[in-house]
Amino acid sequence: MVPRIRVLVADDHVDMLAAIVSVLEDDERFAVVATAGTADEAVMLAGGTAVDVALLDVNMPGNGVAAARALTELPRPPVVVAISAQSGGAVVEEMLRAGAVGYVTKGRVGDGLPDLLARCADGEVVLATPAGASALRAVLGAGQRV
Repeated sequence: MVPRIRVLVADDHVDMLAAIVSVLEDDERFAVVATAGTADEAVMLAGGTAVDVALLDVNMPGNGVAAARALTELPRPPVVVAISAQSGGAVVEEMLRAGAVGYVTKGRVGDGLPDLLARCADGEVVLATPAGASALRAVLGAGQRV
């Protein structure tokens, strides 16, 4: 049996959290090992649980950007993927600079979220938002082509 990707899901909207967990639990590649409603809770849980991927709401209490930074500093950092209703370049850029390797808009939860997370867990950078390319250019430097 192939090991499952262990996921922490953090979102302060209970219905969205439940929807994400449901989508991931329906996919045999994933095991949701923790859920959180705040950034601080996400960091605490990830520090005490073996987590491969942390899916973080950008705008949850305690700040998703701060949580991403803290998660990437853990002794065994998970792959950080941001999820948000926002799709603007500035917020995508901010999450990339904080250590996220993926960015997914909440509209994609029922449309391929497991595949996007699996790709991030496999080492890909996945920016599933129209502003992804401009945010990546901003992080790399204005002269870089994406």
